[in-house]
Amino acid sequence: MFYLFVVVLDFIIVCFMGYYIIKSWNKEDKDKWCKINEIIHALLTMGLGFYYPLYILEFSNGYEGVVFPTARQDFIFFGNLLIVGLSVFMVLWALSAKIRTIRNPELLTTQNNYRLFRKDFIENYGNKNKIRRKYIHTIPFGVVGSIVIICFFLSPVLLGERWLDYARFIITIVGVIFAFTFIIGDLVRLLDFSYMPPIVAKWFKQAMTRDELDTFTSTSVMVFGFGPFLIFKFQIFIVVLLITAVADAFASLFGLLTKNKHHFPKNSKKTIEGYIGGVLASFICTVFAALFSWFFGLNTWSIPITLIVAFIMALTFLVIDLATSILQLQDNYLNPLICGGILLMSLILLGVPIY
Repeated sequence: MFYLFVVVLDFIIVCFMGYYIIKSWNKEDKDKWCKINEIIHALLTMGLGFYYPLYILEFSNGYEGVVFPTARQDFIFFGNLLIVGLSVFMVLWALSAKIRTIRNPELLTTQNNYRLFRKDFIENYGNKNKIRRKYIHTIPFGVVGSIVIICFFLSPVLLGERWLDYARFIITIVGVIFAFTFIIGDLVRLLDFSYMPPIVAKWFKQAMTRDELDTFTSTSVMVFGFGPFLIFKFQIFIVVLLITAVADAFASLFGLLTKNKHHFPKNSKKTIEGYIGGVLASFICTVFAALFSWFFGLNTWSIPITLIVAFIMALTFLVIDLATSILQLQDNYLNPLICGGILLMSLILLGVPIY
């Protein structure tokens, strides 16, 4: 039952998200797409509370533990310690910032004033911010890849046959910590900026887009978008992760760095060059995911299946990219959810195991 600490924390965070959504619902500058994105963001965050306990049960798989007698006890303890512990640290950090502003009220007109934060952000926002954000997009695969490699090489001396399930749960812990850090920061930023530590404010300036100034950042929703696919065959998760994190970043960078841009639709920020880059990147990412999984003995796809799946994923990415240029929904949750769903259905039709 102790895994409920993380579940309770998740639902508390969702309640605060809901409070902000209701509080800001009638703002004149908030359109229907922003409202829809916020609701989906909250729902995906709430989804963690349902699949997190399932992950503990699934990944522990009756194994003996490394620290405690069972793997389940390992996962429950370290999940609580790291996820809840870091979240409490973030809250205490915010409280310390609030105490500092109480002792020095002048900070409310300088570094702890959100109106000035917005003004400074808008004045200095440019292509460098956009490019930096796309580099940040690729961090999830770097982290996941490192965890898999470390656990794989620890398998002969420590983890044995448990290495993949331990790797998957470590990925879960790191992903949730990453997402919760941004969500808690978002809530502080949007509800009461006087609680915002200066260092965290600086992080947000580097990671945000201009469209996210008065709403949740899409960084955490990306994590919760591909998180549910971790329970399936590992190469399925890696495909969804790479397309969400790397292919999307490559598409944006390709569009940003191309000199002669051709926007399509004409009133959209997206370009034909970006679409082409995204399609190529999605195809390559799918093939690379299969090769990466094969290296660790986890890939069950033949070469023809891999190429068929890569083509389907590239086409799916293009359709999503075109749709979001019109509907203004966030591709950070559409890419993992739709690509993952299409991938699962495609594999089932091709007779390839998904679990």
